[in-house]
Amino acid sequence: MSNVSSWLESFRDRVVHRSQVGKRRLDATFTRRQLDSKLRELGACCARLVEQGTASIPEELAAAVQEVRSLEERLRAEMQHIA
Repeated sequence: MSNVSSWLESFRDRVVHRSQVGKRRLDATFTRRQLDSKLRELGACCARLVEQGTASIPEELAAAVQEVRSLEERLRAEMQHIA
């Protein structure tokens, strides 16, 4: 009987450990999603400031800003085809 008891205890410990690891992974995923959301908000705010002319675009970001503008135009055109 002690073998079965020992096995059950070992099994329980592994289940507890794996559930703790799973919870940590879920926590990390949630934090990553929060970070992504805040980065999107930050990017949208910066884009708005650039469009309003209250912020200038650093040279390093000019290409990325142009890509965003191109994608916005493409999305507008695609949306017109849907309507």
